[in-house]
Amino acid sequence: MIRTPSPAGELEFAQDEASRKRLHRQAQAGNAFRIFPTAYIVGASLPPERCVKLHLGEILAAVWPGGVLCGQTALQNGEPRDGHLFIARAGDQRRTPLVVGAYTITPVNAPGNLPGDFDYPPGLYLSGDARRLVENMPTAGRPGAHVAGREAVENALESMARRGAPHVAKIRTELNVIAGSFDQSAVRRVRELLDAVEGNARPTQRPQSARLAARLGGRPYDQRVLNIVSSALTTLESQAPIAVPAPSIAGRDAWLPFFEAYFSNYIEGTTFTIDEALRIIVDEEVPAGRPKDAHDVSSTYLLITGPERSEVPEHAGEFIDILQSRHAVLMASRPEKRPGEIKDEDNRVGDYIFTSSKLVRGTLEEGFGLIAPLFDPFARAVAMSVLLTECHPFDDGNGRVSRMMANAELSNRGYGRIIIPTVFRGNYLSALSAQSRGTGAGQELIAVLAFAQKWTAAVDWSTFERSDAQMHDTHAYLESIVADGQGLRLTMPDGIR
Repeated sequence: MIRTPSPAGELEFAQDEASRKRLHRQAQAGNAFRIFPTAYIVGASLPPERCVKLHLGEILAAVWPGGVLCGQTALQNGEPRDGHLFIARAGDQRRTPLVVGAYTITPVNAPGNLPGDFDYPPGLYLSGDARRLVENMPTAGRPGAHVAGREAVENALESMARRGAPHVAKIRTELNVIAGSFDQSAVRRVRELLDAVEGNARPTQRPQSARLAARLGGRPYDQRVLNIVSSALTTLESQAPIAVPAPSIAGRDAWLPFFEAYFSNYIEGTTFTIDEALRIIVDEEVPAGRPKDAHDVSSTYLLITGPERSEVPEHAGEFIDILQSRHAVLMASRPEKRPGEIKDEDNRVGDYIFTSSKLVRGTLEEGFGLIAPLFDPFARAVAMSVLLTECHPFDDGNGRVSRMMANAELSNRGYGRIIIPTVFRGNYLSALSAQSRGTGAGQELIAVLAFAQKWTAAVDWSTFERSDAQMHDTHAYLESIVADGQGLRLTMPDGIR
């Protein structure tokens, strides 16, 4: 069997003088490079820094066999933080830090593998949940560099608590088993936090973690979603504000609500022809066999044309009230979707799980805290869109509600609304997916919403005929996949750039 060389090469150690000279000659010939005095990577085609990263676990296991990635590294699930890794050594293994490429690995005088630690191939372990809490809790005296601190411990415990009471009980059991291997003051402080999370006692110290404080106060939240919102806002802060005022010509946007309701439902799979939508909204006809779908369209139109069009909340409690009120109207014909009620079960798209039902209210409240200080209407609309699409607070109707809420922020301040036509659906959903997966810092979604707002402001919505003609001219009605196949995309109306 012929072995295919790895692009990352092979890790080799100089065991004696002969192997040291052989590896040195290979390095001189350009067939190897040294990563530290006794270790080389041979036969690599990838850049050295990439090779080191791919061989990092193998290097650690060779220098510290059976070592436990601990302290701050455990809280990072074994990943380096700012290039630093901490490993618990045992016996006579190397005691001084090792610099390998961009990484500094520091051995810590701590216990070896303990019950509850995770296998971390090859030949390594990762501190278990109870252990990582204790070893990162500061104690009297100067803490080691590997100790993340109390706030980090509290954040970690809050994340662990999301897995439910049985998991918290499991952590307590593991803590009892390993307690004798650690500083007893650290063990005692972790036990106090576990008591507080389980509701058995109040913590003796005020939590340093806002997340844990929110949980203990009955309003836990999803920090991941808040990070996504903050990231998008940071991106917007680096750009000039987008000023797209609503049409100033009387009647120019007369048919905008109709098309907004039509496209907003089409995106979610409630598809009608434009003529069918006219009969539903204008003639109030209910198509045979589709009364619920028809109500979705008509109720969206009702919300867009009513006072809700520009109503925005002033505080977090009002924010949730408005959300629930609009959802109740939107989903009134679908009692199985629990109109106006926050979800009580988690929802997902494919393998992507949105904010846990137990964290929704807290996340909405904290998220509104990020939106409330904003002045720029477009920034508020983007933040609202991100927060609601990531939270997915209801069983169904989340996309439509999020677009209504975002557009209300724009209308409230006299800015142009945003319509996502059918042909732009793929761009829009791709941007939402990129946001969820952590690709970039919201740039794609911001670009999509900015173009859609500019396009919406450019269309003449004064009559149905003019609007319909421009929908055809700009390819707005086309399905994304059809447009892609024909090399077409959403364009601005003629004469607009």
